[in-house]
Amino acid sequence: MSQPTQSANRASNGKPTQSANRASNGKPTQSANPASEGIDARRISLPALGFEVRALVAGSGPPLVLLHGNPDNADEWRPVIELLKNEFRCIAPDFPGYGLSPEPPDSFTYSIESQLRFLDELLRALDVNEKVLLVVHDIGGMLGVPWIARNLDRTHALMVTNTVAFEDFNWFAIARRWGKDSWLGRLRSKAAMRALEIRKGALFKKVFWAQSPQLSEAQIDRVVQTFALNRAAKNTTLRQFRQILKPGFFAGFDEMRRAIGERIPVRVLWGDKDPYVPVQYAQRFPGAAVTVLPEAGHWVPLTATQRLAEEIRALGKP
Repeated sequence: MSQPTQSANRASNGKPTQSANRASNGKPTQSANPASEGIDARRISLPALGFEVRALVAGSGPPLVLLHGNPDNADEWRPVIELLKNEFRCIAPDFPGYGLSPEPPDSFTYSIESQLRFLDELLRALDVNEKVLLVVHDIGGMLGVPWIARNLDRTHALMVTNTVAFEDFNWFAIARRWGKDSWLGRLRSKAAMRALEIRKGALFKKVFWAQSPQLSEAQIDRVVQTFALNRAAKNTTLRQFRQILKPGFFAGFDEMRRAIGERIPVRVLWGDKDPYVPVQYAQRFPGAAVTVLPEAGHWVPLTATQRLAEEIRALGKP
């Protein structure tokens, strides 16, 4: 794994800011993500919500908004951004509380409405007024799909890869554990999250890599640093999953996907060997052009980067 280099992050006022992860003791540690030439990591203040987030921003042209999955953060999009930053204005935010973004206050509930407001405020802060091409992965779909359904006139196209946006989704075991809302369930899930820090994340690394063998060791180590050893991200995950596993959270998503398919271009690129979101869900986007990658797993943005970039280009520009 290459040694990290200093990241030239910039605050929303344009001044450089320190790029720092938080160790389990709460103190900043050196960034696990090397700087990428031409990709600006910015702290974006969202005054209406009372917190700030980090977003990766690069390039110019039509807006390309990329929504990441769990247990990752905006950095999962760096390889895609490298390929597309000369063609699009790429914007990849951390979800509040993930990556290098602080855990939001309790007023941010991770409900559909809270998440929609987050994306609205982010785009407002970045002066995005043109039609956007939205790319969703994993939990990115539970924000991207309802946002598009509410903003069809602001959306050029949708690119989907291994995401969750279904009313009848059969949640995998670890997600069900994270989503338990009883006092005992909360206690057990919090203890399990703390246990991920044992031996600097060694157990998490072993399990995560076994589930995602397509990833390199460097990619696995990055997620260890930014999730398993990041208490803000783990607390955020528990808060978010307690919300999204509530009955009715995905109510209306089937109709949303239908309406989106009738109004805008949709493409789906799905890894067949996904242990979390099985391949049959790839066919659940009406009117979409669907491609299944036989040897790919869940992390298509990291392991099939070139192919994903080609699919995004195929959607064209506004």
